[in-house]
This record gives sequence, C-alpha cells and structure tokens, in this order.
Amino acid sequence: MDADVLIIGYGPVGQTLAALLGTSGHRVLVCERRVGRYETPRAGHFDHEIMRVFQSLGIADEVRRIAEPARVYEFLDPDGGVISRLPREWAAPSGWDASYHFSQPELEDVLDAAVRGAPTVDVRFGAELVGLRQEAGHVAATLADGDVVTARHVVGADGANSAVRALCGIPTEDLGFRGDWLVVDVRPRPGAPALDIPDTGQVLDPARPNHMGRVAQRYFRWEFMLVEGDDPTEMVKPERVRELLGPWIGPRDGEVIRQTVYEFRSLVADTFRDRSVLLAGDAAHVMPPFLGQGMSSGIRDAATLSWMLDLVLTGAADPELLDLYTRSRRPQVVDYIEESVRVGTVVCETDPVRAARRRAEMRSATELPPPFEPPVGAGFQDGQPLAGHLAVQPFLRTSTTASGGKSERSDDVLGRGFTLFSLVAPDAETTAAVSEFERAIGLRSVVVGAEGIPGGVREEGEALSGWLRESGVVAVLVRPDFYVFGTAAEPSEVAGLLASLRPALSLV
Repeated sequence: MDADVLIIGYGPVGQTLAALLGTSGHRVLVCERRVGRYETPRAGHFDHEIMRVFQSLGIADEVRRIAEPARVYEFLDPDGGVISRLPREWAAPSGWDASYHFSQPELEDVLDAAVRGAPTVDVRFGAELVGLRQEAGHVAATLADGDVVTARHVVGADGANSAVRALCGIPTEDLGFRGDWLVVDVRPRPGAPALDIPDTGQVLDPARPNHMGRVAQRYFRWEFMLVEGDDPTEMVKPERVRELLGPWIGPRDGEVIRQTVYEFRSLVADTFRDRSVLLAGDAAHVMPPFLGQGMSSGIRDAATLSWMLDLVLTGAADPELLDLYTRSRRPQVVDYIEESVRVGTVVCETDPVRAARRRAEMRSATELPPPFEPPVGAGFQDGQPLAGHLAVQPFLRTSTTASGGKSERSDDVLGRGFTLFSLVAPDAETTAAVSEFERAIGLRSVVVGAEGIPGGVREEGEALSGWLRESGVVAVLVRPDFYVFGTAAEPSEVAGLLASLRPALSLV
C-alpha cells in the first residue's frame, strides 16, 4: 500500500486535508496534475471558523501575517452611494476576527509549508489521475504516466471539473444559478494614491452589476457581470479591462495581474462518498461567490473528513462512519449555496424597475440580518440544545493563580480532538466514561471555572460559560471540527452523553 490516503488535487482544500492527516501521523500521498502550484489569485475570503482550522495546524500566526481582517460588506448604488452596510466586526464564536481577506498564492505558501513539515506526506506534481479501481481494502489509482498507486482511501479535492467525481460516476444537482463574470485583480504600483473603496462592495447597477474589494490590503479585485451582447473574448482584452477599471484606477496606479471570465454556478454532488473514495471542496460543491464561502466550505470538508478518516484509519471506528460525512456536510453546503444564490439574485438584477425596488427595500430595512452560520446536517444528538451548531472557543488561563499565567485560546491549551467542556465537577460515572474515551479516541475533558479539582481551569471572560448557561446546559461535547455533538442539562446526564458517542460514531 503506497499510502493510507491518496489526495487528488493540491489547492487549499487538498493542502489542508493533507496537513491535518499528516500531523496525525497518517501516510498521505498527494497527486497534483499541474507541474507546479497555481500562482494567480482566486479565492479571497475566509472566516473565523477557517482561521480556527489553521490554528489547529499551528499556522495561525503565519496566516495572520498575510491576511487582513475584513471590516464591512457594503451594497452600493450605481453611483457608489451606500445603500446598506453589514459590519463584519461582530463577536465571532471561534475566538478570531469574523472575516479575513487574503491572496490565495500567499495562503498556499503557508499551507504548503505545513504540509512539508509533516514527514508522512508526499506531494507529487505533474501526476494526473486517469483511472480508479476499487478493490477489497484499497483503491488503485492509475496516473497518466502509467504508474499505479494504491491507498486505503482516495479523496478527490481536484476542483469543479473533478476527475475523481467523473471516474466514480457521481452525478451533481444544479441549484439554479449561473452567470459569467469578468474577474480582475490589480496590484497597486509603488507610490500610487490610496483608493477609497470598501473592503467588499456590491454595486447594484442593473446596467452592469459589479463588485469591488480589497484582497489582504495589498491587492484589489473588481468583478463585472457579463450582460447581453458581451463577448467573453473581448471582455478580457487589456483595453476593455482598462475601460471598465477607469472610474477607479488607471494604468499608472495599478498593474493588472489577472483578468479572466468565470462562470459562477451552483452545483452539489449527490453524494460525497463512493465506498472508499470521497469528495471535498469544489469537487463536491460549487457555489456563487457572493458570501465568500466557496473555499471556506471546502476547508470545512477537510476538517470533518480528517477526523472521520483518523478514527477509521486507527481502527477506532468502523468504515461505515464515513457514511456520516455526506450527511454531515452536504446539508450545510446546500444552505450556503442557497443563501449565496439569494444574495446573487439581488446583486445580479438587470431589470431597472426591480433593481430600484430592491434598493429601496434595502434602504428601509431597520435591522441587520444575523451572521449566516447554518448547522451541519448530522453527527450530533438530535433535540439537544446547541447540537449541530458551531461551538465557542473560549480563552483559558494556563495557571490557576490569580496573578500568574496567561490567557490562551482553548485549542492551544487542550490540543485537537473531541472535547468535553463542563461547568460542574464530574461524578464517578462521568470520570469512568471520560477515561474510556480518552483511551479510545483521545477525548479531552475540562471543567471550566472549577479550579480546585483535576481538570479545572479558569476562563477569561464568559464566552463559553455564558453560552452554556444561556442554553440551559452544564456540559457540551464538541467534535474535532468544532461542531457540537451534544449537551447535558444536568450533571447526571454527562456520562450518558459520552456513552452516546459509541453508536453515533460507529466506534468499535
């Protein structure tokens, strides 16, 4: 067997999955059909949940050096006036800023270093997949050069035109949005005057809907919808691009580093698993860019798939656990796609009357919508408060003395894995259950606010304790991908909550 897991594709999703599995000690082979990394910008936004994934890889400080917090999302009139402003500085539960802008090649540099730091991961460029054969206990993958590699599992992270998905014959569902947009990235020239454009601005112009925004404060991006009569080949010509950019920036002030026409679509695979082959990222789902959740959703796939594969590869869980992957990820992905389509429908309106009506409705709105963070679809205890939703990451004190120690994010204190947070001291049954799952799956357990007992720590603030009390529970069990598995309303229910893990996760 050449690897435990063969990953096809070395974009951010494949990189993240390779790093997560590699840091867990699994043998990973990555095959990328390109002869090198793709060095032009594409994705430009991720959120606090994704920064928490990067934190789990130990690269958050490196990512912060190349990413800038995004502060506001604005909807603009055709003349540039602000219709509605959505702040992005709300209190995100993951312990990080709510949103970030970045340049994808710079992020891939950081992720590549994390992958290279895992000695059990091998990356091969110029290795194109042309065939897959699933056999008992492994998958044989044929490459274009005739080489055949074998692995216990194969993950297709090879983009919207996924060879893995095609070779497995997995159909996709079209959720009804399609549009061609010209995307232009610009690098300001040294000494150029500062541009007065928003972090993210959607211009609701029925003549030509467009978008502008910053990419890590060092680059700018404009996107222009193609309307009736536009020829895509003409739209990417330098003179046409400069004409469109003219109202904001001229050739003396900015260098165009990319101009291309993308077809925005809304697709989701019917399943993310075919026996020992799985899909992640754009291979499993494609969404319009209006929420900035395409890459983030793919990295969520990697975060979920990594812990499921880890349990299966170590023998802690039966392979049927992987059936949970589609049921957990697909419904949330569909929610993100449908919300992206909803926003896109507003942005892309070309009828002047309907566009004016929508602008007026947005101006008259008195309340801002809450942050859109749908739950996962499965892998939690139904009917329990918070179950399936993203968990809070509290700040904990590393010392119990009032004057000593420092405040750190809980993942940095506790490490990666299933985590039981409790507000109450464990009884004998709970203590026994914790010990059992520490051995079985590396469970981490901590009592917040109880300094005089084993496992007791102080919380800085009340992000976690307040969240639990408001929900009427005394304990929460969090999955390694930061989603709540279940809660306990009473101390006597905690042992039962832990016991429910075994059937839910197909633990052996």
